[in-house]
Amino acid sequence: MNDDNKNPQNIESFNPDLKSVLGEIEEGRYLFIIVDRKKANMILFHKGEVETIRRVMNPGVAKQTKINSGELYGRNNKLAHHIENQIHQHLQLIMQETEPLFHGKHINGVFIGGHREFFNTIKNELPQILHAKLRGEFVTELNISEEELINHCKQVLTEYIK
Repeated sequence: MNDDNKNPQNIESFNPDLKSVLGEIEEGRYLFIIVDRKKANMILFHKGEVETIRRVMNPGVAKQTKINSGELYGRNNKLAHHIENQIHQHLQLIMQETEPLFHGKHINGVFIGGHREFFNTIKNELPQILHAKLRGEFVTELNISEEELINHCKQVLTEYIK
């Protein structure tokens, strides 16, 4: 059999999008964890398509306040610590909900999305197995439609695979 027939360049000349599709098929599963203060979406892609979506809503996380406001003087550290604890608990809940998505499955990579201020905090909460597979971060809103969020994740995945 001629090896030229297996060359991806031959396929690309036939259909320019086929090479990227084949790349996604070969790459396997990717987990996207998108977080903000009150909610989170975890999306598992398998061969470039959505396999599973989980959502977490936690309305208990307090609104961020100005730390140096005059009326809170003297209580700033206590309030800031309280908000940090709420965010920590929120992220622990997210990680508990995320584990069934990857348990018993081979994950090729993990992407973190949301607001940039949470990226380091999310990284610290990731289980070791996911932390080792961290591939990137991207900024997005969670107050968009599910379809827009999935398309944004697919765009990030496509850019990574290229």
